[in-house]
Amino acid sequence: MNYTEFVNAMKKEMRERLAPNVKVELYQSIKNNGTRRQGLMFAESGINISPAIYLEEFYEQYQKGRSLSFLAEAVQNIYKRVKVHQSYPCENIFSFSKVKNQIVFKLIQEETNRELLRDVPHEKFLDFAVVFYVLIRNDEFGTATLLVRQEHLKNWGVTREEVVEAARVNTPRLLPPRLEKLTGYMYVLGNESRNLGASAVCYPGVCRQAAEVLGESFYLIPSSIHEMILIPESYGLEKHQLEQMLREINEKEVEAEEVLSRHVYFFSRRDGKIH
Repeated sequence: MNYTEFVNAMKKEMRERLAPNVKVELYQSIKNNGTRRQGLMFAESGINISPAIYLEEFYEQYQKGRSLSFLAEAVQNIYKRVKVHQSYPCENIFSFSKVKNQIVFKLIQEETNRELLRDVPHEKFLDFAVVFYVLIRNDEFGTATLLVRQEHLKNWGVTREEVVEAARVNTPRLLPPRLEKLTGYMYVLGNESRNLGASAVCYPGVCRQAAEVLGESFYLIPSSIHEMILIPESYGLEKHQLEQMLREINEKEVEAEEVLSRHVYFFSRRDGKIH
């Protein structure tokens, strides 16, 4: 069974398992870095937020011998955890004043997202692009977001600068930074949600605070869109060694859609800047 056949078989299984008021359809999406993913979308009558569950990882398990029935039960359990029980007031999306306090930012790779960035207001930061989204939902069951596009600015009657300012205020408040020690010398910088947390490097004062914790300047390794790895300067690794480490992380440990950069940066405690 190839992947397309597997997705269709899973769709049939889910339709048989779920209530008649839940519509299960095939869903394709172009994700970060131009990555295409395919799975199922679950639309419940009377609810205007429909979660999507991608099936590539389940197909890998199927190829290793897991039964379709076992995997369908796993997908069903995920859907039960993430499904939304009430609609989002769509009228809010058409009013900047109603979404202003929910607009936040994230980092994506600029080079691999040029097509997307033509249609999306953004700012350049190092080799990243800072893009903006409405944080509709963020809890233990999952995250629901709406990427801010040029058409939204036009409909809201606002400028890019107004969106940027709202996100600068909201992001540290809604997604507080988190600095965690991984080993004796390695730290990870992200946010409390552990999702799209690499953007914490842009929060005012965060790198200076991290330098106080580490007691010195440090290298920043953009290990994914979710976090940055911090390594003290005194550990003795050269930048080219760290970039080799990053290449290995990108190739072996991170999904293509979650890759953030090929470059390592350095935060100087002396001048308070990222180089």
